[in-house]
Amino acid sequence: MSPSTSGRSARSVNPTLWLIIVAVLLAAGTANTQSTSQSLGDLEERQVIDRIAAVVGDRVILASELAGQLQMLFVQSGQRPRNQDQLDSLKEMVLEQMIQDQLLLIAARQDTSIVVREDEVEQALDEHIARIASQFETNDEFLSALGREGFTLREFKRQYRDEVENQILKQRLVQSKLYNVSVSRHEVEEFYNQFRDSIPIQPEAVKLAHILLHTTASDEIEDSVRAQIGELRQRVLEGADFASISSRYSGLGAAANGGNLGYVSRDDLIPELSRAAFNLNVGDISGVIRSPLGYHVLTCEGKRDERIKLRHIVLPVTPSAADTARTLQLADSLLAEARSGADFRELAKAYSRDDDTRAQGGELGWFALEDLPQRFKDVVQGWQTPGEFRGPVISERGVHILHLLDYRPESEMTIKDDFDQIKEMARQDKTAKLIDDWIIELKDKTYVDVRDVDATR
Repeated sequence: MSPSTSGRSARSVNPTLWLIIVAVLLAAGTANTQSTSQSLGDLEERQVIDRIAAVVGDRVILASELAGQLQMLFVQSGQRPRNQDQLDSLKEMVLEQMIQDQLLLIAARQDTSIVVREDEVEQALDEHIARIASQFETNDEFLSALGREGFTLREFKRQYRDEVENQILKQRLVQSKLYNVSVSRHEVEEFYNQFRDSIPIQPEAVKLAHILLHTTASDEIEDSVRAQIGELRQRVLEGADFASISSRYSGLGAAANGGNLGYVSRDDLIPELSRAAFNLNVGDISGVIRSPLGYHVLTCEGKRDERIKLRHIVLPVTPSAADTARTLQLADSLLAEARSGADFRELAKAYSRDDDTRAQGGELGWFALEDLPQRFKDVVQGWQTPGEFRGPVISERGVHILHLLDYRPESEMTIKDDFDQIKEMARQDKTAKLIDDWIIELKDKTYVDVRDVDATR
């Protein structure tokens, strides 16, 4: 357990540490999950939506909302509780966190100085989904995990959107109250002496930079796919059934339901599709649209308030083996240049497709070896000489060339060598205690009634 939470109740843990603790509880085992999965899967049959788990002020927390939070937790952790006692413990923790969240939200919404912009929510949502997806080896594994919990990616993002916006509100409220929390050296030393035995070992870590190369399809393939979808669009315009054409020719899973996207809002679609779709009238057929997913043709089948019913034909643009070989050849060439003395930072600025790190010469920062995805861990394992280069590594994002900037072996944290990190732990611990006190004050001022912790049974 983190030293900032040691010896304190689960209700006082901040959301990030709380998820870690939950993951630890879940990691105890995944056997004998059938009965637990069954009880969660039957939630709707048990009409939990009509049952109240708790009341906070004028806000009701329904059992269905508690069940939804548990589902998303299982997606994030990739594991499930193995027995009813473990599930009940998680329910209590999740419900207490939901109560705290509502208390903070009530306070945040009453503070007129706190404003959250739409674009901030969208960016935070995309980053949050990306962080969850990065815990899986491939994007397909992530989507499969969503499916097992009853979500499509679009539904998952829709359900998470309000949570992300609320999280930003709560963070800004907490920051406004605690932005000036500081700790003295004496407090850091006291914290270290008190939690010395529970302060985690500094894991083996590497500081990396990379060059990211994307494999793109040749002009010939691009032209071929564009021509094919143009022909399919023409067939629809001449009277062919749109759904039948999509079922026969679409890729990316769209063929399974004839390209039906259902009713969607602007926010449900990627920008390229959103711009075209919301200019359509019912019955219209769009032109050919290029997006990062491939080429699309859309049709509007209905409108309802701010939502439209869409169907699409989509043809992905898939690089050939020759395209992949060409990218790997470029990676080998850049790797040879770096090993021959070329400035890696300048190579990254010239060739990398990673917009987030290119300007910094590809620098990624520090990573604990144990946290790296397996394909990167296999390459980095045993790498201890800064200045060396390795690769290429193929991931969902593309082809990577790695540069080892620094190496740190596993070690115990000490005041002398790790003062800044221990100071931050001490500050977080102090902050958490202040938040505990503040939550108690909010509870004293707000009506809170826990009706049925077992409402999801």
